[in-house]
Order: sequence, then structure tokens, then C-alpha cells
Amino acid sequence: MTQYPKSDVMMSRSIAVFLFFAAIILAACRFNRPEAGNKPMTTEPPIVEEVTSTLGPISETQIKLLDFHTGRNDYVVSVDDTPREFIVYVPAGYDPALPTPVVYMIHGSNQSGQVMFENTGWAKKADEETILVVYPTSWKYRTTESNRVEDKWNTPGTAKIVKTGTTLKDDVKFMRIILGHLQLTFNVDAHRIFASGFSNGGGFVLTRLIPEMNDVFGAYSTSGAGLIGEAKPADGTSTVHASLFSVLGTNDNKIGENQDIPMPFPIDPNELLNHPSFGPMLEKTTSFLGLEMTSTIERSPDYTKFTFDASTEDAGNEFIFMMVKGLFHVYPSGDNNRLDLNVADLSWEFFLKHIKP
Repeated sequence: MTQYPKSDVMMSRSIAVFLFFAAIILAACRFNRPEAGNKPMTTEPPIVEEVTSTLGPISETQIKLLDFHTGRNDYVVSVDDTPREFIVYVPAGYDPALPTPVVYMIHGSNQSGQVMFENTGWAKKADEETILVVYPTSWKYRTTESNRVEDKWNTPGTAKIVKTGTTLKDDVKFMRIILGHLQLTFNVDAHRIFASGFSNGGGFVLTRLIPEMNDVFGAYSTSGAGLIGEAKPADGTSTVHASLFSVLGTNDNKIGENQDIPMPFPIDPNELLNHPSFGPMLEKTTSFLGLEMTSTIERSPDYTKFTFDASTEDAGNEFIFMMVKGLFHVYPSGDNNRLDLNVADLSWEFFLKHIKP
């Protein structure tokens, strides 16, 4: 039998012991590692480095994967050195092998992504239809109207009421950066990306997202918002061939007070078309969307619905406007109005008619 020096034998034993314990440590690490897609929520939302998207006028591409699990996921992303928050709801049926639609739900003044997550019905719709829903949060500004800090989106209206010298955040860039994260992390269906907004968020949809992100979104919806009074799209915008579904209530106190319009608003079609505020609003919106003012009208005791679908350039887009009797300044979610109106349901039905080519 071959004899080995004692030092060699001791070395072999040392190596064997080292490998034994290394194997135990490696096994323990693997055992404790969370599975991808099921990372437990932490108290503080994870910080995601600033990213840029290949969509739109954003320099360099530095997109990071998001850790996520089924249900609500909270994130913070840096945009122009400002921490911006958003929630992504991942439906139970999400399958990374299948292209999945995305809906942005944009909140109103003095609200947040969390308020929309809890009160709009889009999370329920997401599970029913397998949709990724994004709930971004706006920035806070001190306004001249109330002399207090308020949550507002960057709209022409917001620019008029903030303190002199205030620079509004680039919220369109924020939306594109979120999309960059989503497209890297999830299997996003680029043909089915949509946006819905309430109140000031609806104004952001109308005045910023439609003019500046129509390359991304297939269709839009709003509640408690409209191109009323001096409200107008971003400067330099003439016509955008986009599809829009819009809901207002005859008892919308916010619009009534802000625009000095007596309530309740009319529901009769002729009265609406000849109204000093709502007539011009419909004309301004159809012109903006490249549509004729001719429409089909659906009338019931509880609402009037106009459908404008005669495109000036055969673009195939449409604008649906509903005036709902007795509806206040809310994003209707089925349980917050007497008609059980659910804008998430109505919007989704509308969105599916306007999938991007």
C-alpha cells in the first residue's frame, strides 16, 4: 500500500472538512432565498434607481428590474433627483409567458396612488381580466388658491395656481420611466396600454398624456374632468387622433364651483349642446381629437350619452361623453353612487375597442 507523508494526509483532511462546511452553508443560502415573484413586502418601499425609457424623449437606457409579488407592490423611483412613488397591482392570474395589458389610474387633487388603489375598483377588474394596474402619486405644491400644500399633477391649470417661481415636475417623464420598468419586469402588451384619470388626474390625462404620450396609450378615460373654461391641451397641440371615454355628473360640485356653473347641470341633449360651458367643452374636445361634432345620442332617465365617431381623417377614433344624473365629484366604483355606475368596467369595455395597431 502506498504511504503518504503525514502533512499530505492532514491537508487532505482539512480540505475535506472545508468542503463539507461550505456545502452546508451553500445549501442554507439556497434554502432561505426567496423565490422570484414572491418577495415578501417590506415596511418601506424599495428604492429603484433612476431609469430612462426607449419610449419618448428620454436619454440613455438604465432600466432596473422590479422585485414583485402577486397583489400590491409599492415602489419609489428617482426622477430628476426627486423621489416619486407608484404602486403596481399584479393580478393573481399574471402569466409571464403571456402579453399583459396595463392601465394607469391617475388620482385627483390631494389624493394618492393608494387612494385610487383602495377606491376605484381597478384592482378587482385587474384580477377579473388579468391587467397590470399602475397607481402613480403626484407631487406637492403650495398653491395661491388656498395658501397650503396640495397634491397636484403638472397641468396648465396647476401652473396657474402655484407660487410664482415654482417649477412643476415632469410628470410625463415620470409616466414613461414607470413604463420602462414595467416593460423590463413584466410581459407588457404594447398594444393594450391605457390611462384613466379622475379630477386633476383627468385634467393631466387630457392636457398632457393625450398630447404627449399618444404613441404609448391606446385609449383614455376620465371622470370629474373636462376641457371646460380655460382648460386646454399642452401648448402647441392641435389635433391628436385619440379615443376618449368621459363621465361627468350633474351634481359635480367641484366643477360647478371652479367654473361657476349652476347645479344641477343639464342632462337633456339639446340643453347640453347649447349650454355656455358644456357646449364649448364638447366642441373643444371633438376638435382636439380630430372628430366632427355630429354624434349619436343615447338617452335614459338617468344619463345622456353622446358618441362622436366621425373622424376628420378616417382615424377610427371616438369620443364618448356621459352626463349622469345625480352623480357627484367621484370616480364611480359601483358602490359610491346610486346607479351602481362603475367606470373601471365601462372604461375597460371602451379600451378593448381601441387596441393600438
